[in-house]
Amino acid sequence: MRRVGRDSLHSCSQSRRLLESIDSERLSIAGAAGTRALGDRVAGGRVSQRINDEMADIVVIHMQETGGKHYVECAWQVPKLIEELALRLPRYPTVRAYLDLEHEAPTFTALGSVMLIRDASIGAISQFNFATRSYVAVEKGLHISVDGLEDSPVIVKKKFPKHFWPTIKWGRKGYMQTRWKVNNSTFDFVNVHLFHDESNLALIHENPLLYSSNRKRALDYVLDQLTRSDGVCSPFRFIFGDLNFRLDCPSFLNRLTERASLHPLDEQHGSMADGLQTSTITPISDHLRKTVSAIEFRREAEDDVNSGICKTSILLVFFSCVLRIEKKRFDYFNHKKLLDDWKSYLEDDCETKNFKQLHELPINFPPTYPWSEDPEDSEVMMKTRAPAWCDRVLMNARAFTIVKKGNPSYSSFGRDICTGDHKVILLNIV
Repeated sequence: MRRVGRDSLHSCSQSRRLLESIDSERLSIAGAAGTRALGDRVAGGRVSQRINDEMADIVVIHMQETGGKHYVECAWQVPKLIEELALRLPRYPTVRAYLDLEHEAPTFTALGSVMLIRDASIGAISQFNFATRSYVAVEKGLHISVDGLEDSPVIVKKKFPKHFWPTIKWGRKGYMQTRWKVNNSTFDFVNVHLFHDESNLALIHENPLLYSSNRKRALDYVLDQLTRSDGVCSPFRFIFGDLNFRLDCPSFLNRLTERASLHPLDEQHGSMADGLQTSTITPISDHLRKTVSAIEFRREAEDDVNSGICKTSILLVFFSCVLRIEKKRFDYFNHKKLLDDWKSYLEDDCETKNFKQLHELPINFPPTYPWSEDPEDSEVMMKTRAPAWCDRVLMNARAFTIVKKGNPSYSSFGRDICTGDHKVILLNIV
């Protein structure tokens, strides 16, 4: 495994997501999850300032799509971003980073996990070696591992099996696990990137559970793999990253399109699901499958006009488009209201209920996706997808118990700056 030191890092560009924070009995752990939050100079400075303000004992950073959307050109610049972050945080002299950057490897996940340890806490923290099943004390220094991660004894990295989605191009989704001992307590930090909703239309005309069923299959796989690796260990486990959880589609659309009628448009051949596994799903009619490329929800309005000449009254009926949906477009007539009134549809965020063994603090922040990637217009949402809380911090029952004993805060970060199409989330306990 190659480790990149301070003197051999590449030039700077963009990165992808950060993560969250927790607290053990005597140590607090902080972190964040967001897009491009390290690569942008303003956002990167804001992140390091927030870490310095919190002064947590441990900072855990998880990234997905490391290197950004142009990862082939940019991924190898990410280590420089980690170095720059470390330079801004002199109170954290121990840094361990694991970056999956080998984009041509069949096991490529584009995941990255970073641990920063405060100087006063170094002696209380050790890292687990999965090969020897033992813990190794951490020492000062910056170590960035960028290749050969499959052979690393201190992480577990897996790409989701291809048979989960046999008829589509195999993506980069998967998970990365690290394990740490803080004093005498064991902590697991699991970086997860689940499958997104490929087509807005498929949720309406094929099955509203089409993509969430695949996400459940993937996260169930992760939970099963973690359980198998536990042995006699019973860790405080935190699962966080881009889980791609979306709103309950029928319920959300009913809220937005009350008293509106549905109008399928245009012609388009092929399945709107784009090849996702649908063996248990009842197919729609061939007519809809082959013709719908857009859907409009239209609301009827009337205007009674008096001609004034023949003293006759003319009733004019017209339709206004409330919402237009295409494969990768979600265009609501009042997008600002959609963002400002997010509390009105928060209850449609219910995908976490599929995982009874996982817990989450109450959400009290706007959707984390899909935000504008334009630095000059970063406080608005793009009209590509329905708003969603994609980025999450989940935990097992043991971790949830200690979190509630503290003074936790669960929030988003970077509303007024560009962090990419996802906003940073923070879970912090003092």
